[in-house]
Amino acid sequence: MPTNRNIDIQDIDWPISILNCKKEVNQMKSGDRIEVLVKDVDVINNIMALIEPLSNQSIEKHRENNHYRLIIKKK
Repeated sequence: MPTNRNIDIQDIDWPISILNCKKEVNQMKSGDRIEVLVKDVDVINNIMALIEPLSNQSIEKHRENNHYRLIIKKK
């Protein structure tokens, strides 16, 4: 059964924020979805660089008030 998770890494410093996100992404199964809240644009760029080359995952970026919401889905 697919799961939906939320990760808030807004107040976690780089590189720990990237490592936390990568750990969650590596545990994803087909159909899973993760929403990641991020403030730092450099963290966003690093996460996007990790996810975009993977053919079995997609990522969306949405700008909200003072943060970004990344939605990662595993096919």
